Amino acid sequence: MSDGLRAALERCALADRSILPRILATGPDLLDLLHRLSTNAVKDLEPGEGRATVLTTPKGRIAHRLAVHRLPDAGVLLVGGTGGAGAVLEHFRRFTFAEQLGLSDVTDSWAHFAVVGPQAPTTLTAAGLPVPTEYGCAAATLAGARVFVAGGDGLGADGCSVFVPQRAAGEAVWNELARVAGAVLDAPTLEAWRILRMRPAAETELTEDRNPLEAGLRAEIDFAKGCYVGQEVVARLNTYDKVVRRLVRLEFEPGSSAPGRDAGVWIEGREVGVVTSSIVPPGSDAPAALAFVRRESAVEGAIVRVDDSTARIAAVAS
Repeated sequence: MSDGLRAALERCALADRSILPRILATGPDLLDLLHRLSTNAVKDLEPGEGRATVLTTPKGRIAHRLAVHRLPDAGVLLVGGTGGAGAVLEHFRRFTFAEQLGLSDVTDSWAHFAVVGPQAPTTLTAAGLPVPTEYGCAAATLAGARVFVAGGDGLGADGCSVFVPQRAAGEAVWNELARVAGAVLDAPTLEAWRILRMRPAAETELTEDRNPLEAGLRAEIDFAKGCYVGQEVVARLNTYDKVVRRLVRLEFEPGSSAPGRDAGVWIEGREVGVVTSSIVPPGSDAPAALAFVRRESAVEGAIVRVDDSTARIAAVAS
């Protein structure tokens, strides 16, 4: 295991998440509409609060997962998965009538850095930044630039994000965060960390082929709230325990090849799932992967076959 990956898993590390789409909403109706379109309760968020939610299709499938940060002064910042802001903006347009949303794509004008790992709060404190609540958001100053510090690292509720509204100030902010974090993740190492931490991502696990429950996003669903697009399907899956597949992490024997996406997962001659992401972590020769596996087969410790390799189900999403 590389030093950077070990730091991210055991201490903390810094990653550039500016590839993730960021949308700023300044209109008064955004939270109310988002509440009616997605799985979580967001309409009553106060300034400085936040929550993760899932935009679902009428069939209860995943369209987009969003981290929702209500900024402490004005506006709401929405952070999506990879793939660009255009698809998220189009989703809102399909359901907007007279609502005033004030949506603007700030992906290119705002920088986004993530501090990941169990010691992320310590790193923020060392940088003189506030430690936010889960998906909460606070304004601060770092390296002479105004920033917003938010709970969540762009993939889940753990870790923290630092948003820099003035992109030109991003380099100075990055350098200061790197100094206190001590480790920086390149793209392959960040992907290995994501898979080992079992974080589902857009375009791989979080697609319209899946529903939020099988993707392990139960914490981002409010079953007590009113109707939203796809609500009846999601509620029925939960009430009648109809979730067919679970997201699992696979660990392979050293020296194996990382399986390709859509590779079948087999147990005793029966196909029980499909691989969605895989990698050989830097500094290791044992591949790891994420896969959706039929619930009855998604048992920690179960031995499976993927292509010509043997793997073990190491973890199962709740």
